Amino acid sequence: MKKASLFFPVLFFLLLIGLKPAPAQKPAPTTEEEYVMGAVGYKMFMQMGVELKGGYKVRDLGEYEYGERKAAFKGLHRPGEEKPCALIMVYTKLRGAPEYYCIPTLDAPELLWDKYRISLAGETDSKQEQLQFFSFALAKALMLQSTR
Repeated sequence: MKKASLFFPVLFFLLLIGLKPAPAQKPAPTTEEEYVMGAVGYKMFMQMGVELKGGYKVRDLGEYEYGERKAAFKGLHRPGEEKPCALIMVYTKLRGAPEYYCIPTLDAPELLWDKYRISLAGETDSKQEQLQFFSFALAKALMLQSTR
């Protein structure tokens, strides 16, 4: 009991002077296989009931709706890990089929980030391309925050 009673004052003191306890171990970078699982495998799971590979789990992180559009964010978790190894964004427009995107970890190979950026592209005018860039930058910022 004495150890527990000392923990909180010590933690408070460390936070007060600006020191933080050692962070939890951060997950390994997203792999190519995990990227495909997030971009395609989760879609198959949702549409056809195909199971995700080897003990991976998907956890809801939030859902945002505005007008006719909705975006749901989900964390793809390796077996036994608390931090996501990728984020899945499911975008839906009224009367449209859901679109699935996989956002890799910040330190994932740049090839995976290129795949994500390209997945946002389509036949767009320059204003939409700008908005796609904002979405891309926001995704990187969100991934940075999710691994802290």
